[in-house]
Amino acid sequence: MLVTPEANRRNRRQALIVAVLVAWATGLLGWIFPPLWFLLGLSPFSYWWVRRRYLRPVTVLLQPFPKRWEEIPREQVAFFQALDEVKKVRFRQLVQIFLDEVRVTGIGTKVDATIRVLVAASAAIPIFGFHDWEYRRLREVLIYPDSFDDAYQSTGGSDEHILGMVGLHHLSGVMILSKPALLAGFADESGHHNVGVHEFAHLFEKEASEYGLPPEVPWRVVRQWVGYVARELARPSQHGDHINPYAYTNEHEFFAVLAEYFFTSPELLKRRDPALYAMLRKLFHQDTESLLSSVPRRGESIGRNAPCPCGSGKPYKDCCLAVEATNG
Repeated sequence: MLVTPEANRRNRRQALIVAVLVAWATGLLGWIFPPLWFLLGLSPFSYWWVRRRYLRPVTVLLQPFPKRWEEIPREQVAFFQALDEVKKVRFRQLVQIFLDEVRVTGIGTKVDATIRVLVAASAAIPIFGFHDWEYRRLREVLIYPDSFDDAYQSTGGSDEHILGMVGLHHLSGVMILSKPALLAGFADESGHHNVGVHEFAHLFEKEASEYGLPPEVPWRVVRQWVGYVARELARPSQHGDHINPYAYTNEHEFFAVLAEYFFTSPELLKRRDPALYAMLRKLFHQDTESLLSSVPRRGESIGRNAPCPCGSGKPYKDCCLAVEATNG
């Protein structure tokens, strides 16, 4: 959970009020029946109880973003590259909080800083437009060395075709990702596929309200989305030319696949279906087409005197290029 200064102050105030009320109530009871004075010890405990969910995130955010992590989103995450400096700070904080709260474990493969940060980036991207969001049900992300089957097994067999999955039943609270697929999702040649974003879009939908979308999304937009999905699933052949057919498996896969397009190839999505793009923009509270248009594709270079793509208004040579040079 990303704790804003306003939320932290509000929680601290609530904790103080509860502690004072508990102290007042136990004092009154102690005046009536003196042996109960020991209950005053409940006052500091009640303060801690109200503050407990905020104390660790606040402590984590006081720590500097590790230098060994910084180059990973700068080099591999186009979404991060497109943010201005203020929003980059928030993105780093989301990464820090996620990696503090959720374990990333390799199963038969090594998990290094790159894998951990890319998992956290995958989690941060879909929810970046929301002020107060956390993946409450997720405890661990398992990284497999390759694709796997329906039994969560990865042995190199011909039946293995799954690249990512949100665990069910005994694996509830667990996500599984294929390591090569995760890396490919942030590579230049990935196109509109990003298994990390896809799976966190699934989790985003599961974590949301009973209507399948966060409360911050207006009900009018929810109703519009539900109607659109129902119509699309009833006639998949009409849009198969520009949307992955896998989207038409069910309404949940439709949401996750469209999230991939929205966060990796928004210009394609907007060009082919402006109404759909506008709807997703309202759902995610983000305008990714405008955001990502400032980021050059891999292999393209930015002129030293060109405006910096971070949006600072400074020439590239005096802004991000200088920062990159300083960081080595």
